[in-house]
Amino acid sequence: MERRSNFIVILVLFFVHFSFGITLAVLSSGKPVEEYKRYKPLTTYLSDELGKPVNLIIVGQVSKLLEMYDDHKIDISITCPIVYFELKEKGNIDAVAVVKINGQIMESGVIVVREDSNIKTIQDLKDKRVTLGSSICASNCVMPLYVLSKEGITYEDIPGLWSSGSDKAAILAVIAGLADAAGVKEDSAKEYLGKGIKILTKSPYVPRYVVNLSKDLPEDEFNRIKKILFQLNDKEILKKVGIDGFVEPPSGLLDILKGYKSILKRYPMLQ
Repeated sequence: MERRSNFIVILVLFFVHFSFGITLAVLSSGKPVEEYKRYKPLTTYLSDELGKPVNLIIVGQVSKLLEMYDDHKIDISITCPIVYFELKEKGNIDAVAVVKINGQIMESGVIVVREDSNIKTIQDLKDKRVTLGSSICASNCVMPLYVLSKEGITYEDIPGLWSSGSDKAAILAVIAGLADAAGVKEDSAKEYLGKGIKILTKSPYVPRYVVNLSKDLPEDEFNRIKKILFQLNDKEILKKVGIDGFVEPPSGLLDILKGYKSILKRYPMLQ
């Protein structure tokens, strides 16, 4: 009887402890298992510093992430900057940090073609099959479309435009001949340069990843999490996560992306 009582007490304490935990959501770029392994040391660090459990979830779809925010199931998220704007419209988050990788907080979108392709310029993409690594994110959707729109190429010029769901899938579609070109992150393209693709053009630079904090958090905890993120300097943890650290977003950093909806509206087949 005593053992049963002790077990019940432990179980109750566990659920009480767990209920006071927080959730970190990472928007997946198409490699959820790898991303879970990468970000797990970060949640362990946050948990140790906060003195409460931090639960990690990798979210595969933007719509699911938005839905979870609506249900108040996410406290911290790491997303592309376009998703930050989507969340900001709901009024329940603030962008408190950006991620630095290899000394940079910015990245470029690129349009790639097969190495043996006869596509030499952006204008050559007219009437071609073009795919994107994402249907919403910055460097593998909005910025490639930004380049196309600056060249005057509309959805009527590329009626076969579609999203492959991930950079890897978009690049492989080009290599396999299913697409003539793909808009992806520059970092994603680098893995395949000389292995079937080449870069046709590069977009202006935009922020890599944005760290968002829910305004549902108590103010003292909100500020404490910010401080803990900025103080992360453990080289072993940073190496496992694959980043240099977290820094405050410089003023005007996201300005180039504010008109993203007008760009997406020019290509309604992605909506």
